[in-house]
Amino acid sequence: MCCRIRLEYEDREELEEVTEIREKSKRKKELTLLKILHLLRPYFWPSSTSSSASLNRLRSILTWVFVIASKSCSILAPIFIGKASGDLINENYHSAIINSIIYVTLTLLSKIFKECQSLIYLRVKQAAFVQLSRETFEHLHRLSLDWHLRKKLGDVLRSMDRGIGGCDTLMNYGFLYLIPALFECVSVCIVFSYKFKYWPLSICIFYFIYIYILVTILMTLWRKKFRKSLNKNDNDYHEKITDSLVNFETVKYFTAEKWEEQRFGSSVAKYQNQSVNVQASLSALNISQQVLMQACMGMALALSVVSARGRMECEDDAAEENESAERCEGMEAGDFVSVTIYILQLFTPLNFLGTVYNGLVMAFVDLGNLSELLAEDADITDSPHAVHIPSSETYLSTQPNKENAPVIEFKDVRFRYPTQPVTKGLKGFNLKMKRGTVTAIVGPTGAGKTTISRLLLRFYDTTSGSIFINGVDIKSSTQKSLRGLIGVVPQDTPMFNDTIKYNIAYGKRDATQSELETAARSAKILDFINSQDLGWETMVGERGLKLSGGEKQRVAIARCLLKDPDICVLDEATSALDTITEQSVQEALNGLSQNGKRTTLVIAHRLGTIKKADQICVVGDGVVQELGTHEELMKIEGGKYKELWNMQLKSTKGEDD
Repeated sequence: MCCRIRLEYEDREELEEVTEIREKSKRKKELTLLKILHLLRPYFWPSSTSSSASLNRLRSILTWVFVIASKSCSILAPIFIGKASGDLINENYHSAIINSIIYVTLTLLSKIFKECQSLIYLRVKQAAFVQLSRETFEHLHRLSLDWHLRKKLGDVLRSMDRGIGGCDTLMNYGFLYLIPALFECVSVCIVFSYKFKYWPLSICIFYFIYIYILVTILMTLWRKKFRKSLNKNDNDYHEKITDSLVNFETVKYFTAEKWEEQRFGSSVAKYQNQSVNVQASLSALNISQQVLMQACMGMALALSVVSARGRMECEDDAAEENESAERCEGMEAGDFVSVTIYILQLFTPLNFLGTVYNGLVMAFVDLGNLSELLAEDADITDSPHAVHIPSSETYLSTQPNKENAPVIEFKDVRFRYPTQPVTKGLKGFNLKMKRGTVTAIVGPTGAGKTTISRLLLRFYDTTSGSIFINGVDIKSSTQKSLRGLIGVVPQDTPMFNDTIKYNIAYGKRDATQSELETAARSAKILDFINSQDLGWETMVGERGLKLSGGEKQRVAIARCLLKDPDICVLDEATSALDTITEQSVQEALNGLSQNGKRTTLVIAHRLGTIKKADQICVVGDGVVQELGTHEELMKIEGGKYKELWNMQLKSTKGEDD
């Protein structure tokens, strides 16, 4: 009964944890004004870390100065063409010429300021793009290994590219186009009301602008579902082509070219169908906007004619009665020309409002994805008072009993992955490793062998318990100093799509050619490099596909040797190799640990490779079940290690037979 209650409690606790994660994820997806402004900050105020931050900030300020100057000239210009028209009617030719010149000058200045704004902003945009790209890239590297294992790389890269592009779109369409256009609309309404003293025209313009914006927003929201569906299908068909080409050999193995072609063709067809829906809805939006625009134009011009006619009739009556025409209200004949120019200027940017809103909707969708990406918290962070882990030699020099002092110690370590049930994971793992020794960890699949190496590198933090390296709890250390002490030769060797030299030199990026050759010789890869036509400049291909499994492992060993770490982790480094290649690679691996100073942790799959280890740790059910040398463990009757050894021995004999 007690156990059942405990299990129910643990299940409920796990459910609450999953629910909390989901709620947290849901909150992150909300795109708030504060998040938008944070993303757009480099466009308004470039980072002070930039090499040309001061100059870019000056450019950002000048951009807005030119925007205001351009719109101010644009708003003032029609007044003077109206005055010129009135002067022409009144036969005041000199004044008409002066006002015409002022109109032309203001119009020209408006265009010049507009081009200056575009030219100055170009540099700001470039600087902001670089800053956003670097910040996003840096953020992706701060996120946990678990997050990267769960996410599709293609989705992440598209979210990054589209999100940064969305920032640029929002700045161009929103802040530098739409907001100035709306400012111009409001200013024109004010001019009509106070300059021409004809409020019906102001109300007409304001009313149609309001209806125009409302219809555009409603139709844009309606179109949003088509854009989301288009993005979804875009991701789908890009994923299919990427997945198929990455697994090119597998497709050939199973003669599945036609099957892959059908899958890809179906995805492209769905994408194109959604693309048609997007374009059709855009046409409906544009037609609606044109109807409203032309109705506004017709109404405004009609009102202008009515007002001007009323004033002219009033002036004629005053002239007949020999009275002053100052009492007559309404627009002058020349003002009709001003209204015409104002309406044309007003509608020129509004004609593109459909495209602007379409771009803004796409930008907000893409900004939401980028914001969600940047909202992901880094699970592993350095504490404010994180310390630097000393080298093993420095640490042991301070220990009174340095012969027995462990450089690595797992102390009651408990951990499970978020997706694992409460019954899985490490449940009190304890292990000590002395300097210069080789410790092998063995156990069945899923016992937690690779998890131990990931905890050692602090890709995850322990749920409880501690891991000490050179006397420092790694949770209180800097990640840089921790990983600087550890070299890794993984089971699946990662390769950059670059030269052999680049991949080996990644262990020490300022290494000399002599150091590179020494490391390659020790890893038994130098002869292979020299046999290539391009030598060290030989390209390895994407993920090292141009190299064999053994060659990739030797490159990884050379990279680790070049780093010359205090601690070396070999994560089943030969499990995927054939017997002959394994023996050759094993000789190179022995060179990593047999220097008397380097502490080596081996995650073993084939027990024959760790027979000479100083201690062998058998992991099972989240704890250390057995610990000792090969000879000591083989003496334990019914022991787990002896059972695993005999099973592999029988398997090897079966293969030989």
